[in-house]
Amino acid sequence: MTALSPTRSVLALIEEGATSIGDIARRAGLDRGVVDMAVQRLVAQGYLSAVPLAIGCPDEGCGACPSGDGDRPGCGGTPTAGPVMITVVPSRR
Repeated sequence: MTALSPTRSVLALIEEGATSIGDIARRAGLDRGVVDMAVQRLVAQGYLSAVPLAIGCPDEGCGACPSGDGDRPGCGGTPTAGPVMITVVPSRR
């Protein structure tokens, strides 16, 4: 059996239903940094699409946010920036 390249392994695991960088890294036996680079390469090549999903901040401010730290943002952003989740989905190529 021929060993797959890290990029092909990552794509195969995504197609099998892997849902996170950590899950892919664990299942493939790869470092998370290698998985990150493979995903970036797959996006650049058009095999995957990265879709930002703006969740937004609560109207009450950082104090009402689950990631908030008092009145400071726990997301590392500014109170107006809001957290953003990146979802990687197979493209329709």
